[in-house]
Amino acid sequence: MKNKLLTTTAIAGLLISGAAVAQTTVSGNLDLTYKAITNKSTKANSVRGFGKETQINITNKGKLNNGVDYVAGFSIEHDGQELGSAASASTTSGTGMFNENVYIDFIMGSTTLTIGADHIQNPDYEATNITGMGDLDEIISGVKTSNPAAINNIGSPYSSFGLGLVQDVGVGKFSVYYAPSQAAIAGDSHGGFTTFASYVDGSNSTYEAGFRGNLGVKGLDASLFYNSTDTNDRATNTSSADNWKAQAKYTIGNVVLAASTAEQDTNTTALSTTKKTTAVALGYALNKDVTVSIGRAETDSGVAASKSFDEEITAITVGYNLGPVAAGFSVGKVDNYGNATDSNGKTAQFTLSTRF
Repeated sequence: MKNKLLTTTAIAGLLISGAAVAQTTVSGNLDLTYKAITNKSTKANSVRGFGKETQINITNKGKLNNGVDYVAGFSIEHDGQELGSAASASTTSGTGMFNENVYIDFIMGSTTLTIGADHIQNPDYEATNITGMGDLDEIISGVKTSNPAAINNIGSPYSSFGLGLVQDVGVGKFSVYYAPSQAAIAGDSHGGFTTFASYVDGSNSTYEAGFRGNLGVKGLDASLFYNSTDTNDRATNTSSADNWKAQAKYTIGNVVLAASTAEQDTNTTALSTTKKTTAVALGYALNKDVTVSIGRAETDSGVAASKSFDEEITAITVGYNLGPVAAGFSVGKVDNYGNATDSNGKTAQFTLSTRF
């Protein structure tokens, strides 16, 4: 008993001494929006109201006793419910609260080993969001109670718990990521796996490889990501998906040019489809505080029956830097929302954002 007590005390002492030389920081963000949605074909889906997104980030960094750098952290996000959903027309706002950006990084020079979720570099961003006031699909989201057809996230496993490696090569960063299952987004108890079987059967393992950097060109931000997964259970294995996304944004003087293309290839025993979204945007900085942009995205569902119903999004945004607070205004127009004929609408949104 005495030896066991001494061992336990020594381990606790190591943890405490490690924390004592580490640095812990707290940061966060707050976004408030007012959005008006007009659905031309279904008047009941024309709504307006306020929305919010709040997040707190906890970060701890320091050195291991072998000299390796580490960074660890987690985030808590508390958002409102998106306009256009069934509950949004009521006076009761839906909210969600969940942990995200959970990780421990071990940094060895230009190489980083990361374990966790929602932390490694990933394709879930839009180069065409020049002013930072919203992706094209987000600007028009809510015209119907379903999501738009435009590809934003290409099925990346980064939000699921997994293991990744990031290599900085100077002109950018290469990364590879492995997740045992996309179903295990929330994780399980650290000491047990009560729903382990559902993780395995619900979705097989997924991997993603990617690159993001300037390729040695000043003003360039480019990326290319690819991921693949078997999306059905291990017994039948009747479905698979291969996805990729390429983006580039180039700034020269006051002008910003951006383009993005994403493709999702889904194969099943009954049907194989290739869904593709292409987007372009042009931005101009009127001065050091005000930037305007115009963007357009087109999405082909890959289904022959809806070939003539390509979703088309056009949006204009204005971003205004007020120092600690950023303000923005956007207007959007969509035709064939969700690749459905005669599903058209417009949106207008005002946003205030702050970081602390």
